[in-house]
Amino acid sequence: MAKIPIEIEKIKSTSKRISLDSNPQPETTEYLISISEKGQHWKKTIRCGLTELTKLRDSISELIDNTTTFEKLNISKEDAVVLDEHYATDDLCSNCSYKLTRNCLTCIFELQSPLERKLFLALNKEYVRFQTQYGLNWQGKNISTYGKSYHNPKNNFKEVLTVADFYIEKGNVQLCVYTDGHTYHERTEEQAQRDKRIDRKLQELGFQVLRYTGKDVNENIETIITEIKKWIK
Repeated sequence: MAKIPIEIEKIKSTSKRISLDSNPQPETTEYLISISEKGQHWKKTIRCGLTELTKLRDSISELIDNTTTFEKLNISKEDAVVLDEHYATDDLCSNCSYKLTRNCLTCIFELQSPLERKLFLALNKEYVRFQTQYGLNWQGKNISTYGKSYHNPKNNFKEVLTVADFYIEKGNVQLCVYTDGHTYHERTEEQAQRDKRIDRKLQELGFQVLRYTGKDVNENIETIITEIKKWIK
């Protein structure tokens, strides 16, 4: 993280004028604002009082408050409008510690459901390193899903074995984590068989698979994090 080359120091001084009485001279509090430039051999120092320092603080606060989301994150205005709508109405964005960071772009634009977003935030808070929407082909290699469809013979989605909601790799562990919007009892027979086929193939290729229901994520996310961390410790 870049360090802003501004330092502020509080200094106290007393008047050197000769007093006719024996009372000590009052202290004066001032502030030294030092500004330097990285790589340059100069420093500008400004001495000021509390009034001037307060004006500087208010000017900086006003500038920050008037900086738009697309300026803060260096994104398009269209994407900024989407983020601002989420910030205003989305419960997951309320008091989120990652608000107005690049994590918002992954959370809002890449993840497919509120369940994924909840697990995304929980994993980040525990400093677990992971990748989202991680495509794997039938040989177990990472594959991009960009532009793929079942109707495109040159870029067909049939090349994709699975897209893991979260992929975590540490040491010899390759972990695929999924969050399902339905419980095991709510799955159709086709969904259950498809998931089993994918899980068996992933395990043949050396991957570990963890699947969690919506109930798990909503009610037991601490347990999920503990289980994931056990796999990658």
